[in-house]
Order: sequence, then structure tokens, then C-alpha cells
Amino acid sequence: MGVALAIDEPAGQSVSAADFRAALGHFATGVTVVTALGPDGGKHGVTATSFGSLSLDPPLVQWSLRTAAFLHPIFSAADRFAINILASDQEGVSQTFASRVADRFAVTPHHAGAHGLPLIDGALAWIECATEARHQGGDHSLFIGRVLTARRQPREPLLHWAGKYHRLPGAA
Repeated sequence: MGVALAIDEPAGQSVSAADFRAALGHFATGVTVVTALGPDGGKHGVTATSFGSLSLDPPLVQWSLRTAAFLHPIFSAADRFAINILASDQEGVSQTFASRVADRFAVTPHHAGAHGLPLIDGALAWIECATEARHQGGDHSLFIGRVLTARRQPREPLLHWAGKYHRLPGAA
């Protein structure tokens, strides 16, 4: 038996893309840079706020990327990826990986993780994953990763809300 949901829109009308985007923008999220190696071994990364935990047993995470994104083919082919959870002082890193800068890693300090994936120096946490599954959902692909390693350091998170970056009160 289904559950009826109250909807503010009259029957037959759908929400506009602008209204939907504005509503989603009011969900505060952490900011991540997802990284992977390309088929040629090149380092690639993209800013993503669409990250979340999926399962504790087994440990799984999820994130999504627009299918029209220029790095979509790289992440679709990658058998591993890393989630870099950004710290409060890494707004510039987020902006770099959200831009079309040709070599994002040339201007971003990083190191190789336990599985050879590029990890952003100074991040709040790093999660290296094996790609478990990929699913299409509208104009995005959902990537599910089985966690291989997870490390963290005591820092404050970088947050994104209502189209702007924020820090926790008292964060540096």
C-alpha cells in the first residue's frame, strides 16, 4: 500500500528546474573533491557536493556527476576513485576543481594515497574507493564506491549552503 504525499503544486504540473535547484541549495552539504586516474595515468578531479555515505556493512559511499561534465568519461571508466572532504580553509581548492583549469593538480598540493589515487593535502578526510557500481539517473550518473581506506585529521569542514561557502562558527 502506497503512502500519499501532499504536494504544493496543482495536479499535472511539475516543479521548474529553477525552483528545484533553489530548494536543493538550501540543503547544507560538505564539499568534496573526487579524484581518479585516467587510462593514461593522468590525475583528474572535480568538486562535488553530491557525496554521501550509503552503507556501513559493507562500507559504501555514493556521489554523482552530470553526464555532460567533461570529466564524466574519465570517472565512468575509472575502477577506483578518492573522496577528499575539504577543510574550512580550502575554498580555493573547491573553486579550482569546479573550474576548467587545465592542470588542477599543478596548482594544488597533493600526494598519492595507499592505492595510488591523488589525495588533496590538508583535506579534512580522505576515502579511497573501488568503483562498485554506476547507475544512470536523469542527467547524472551515480557512482557507488566500496571503501578501501579512510583517514581523517582534526580539522573543521568547508560547507556549502544557498550557493555560498560557509564555515562552522568558530572555525578558522
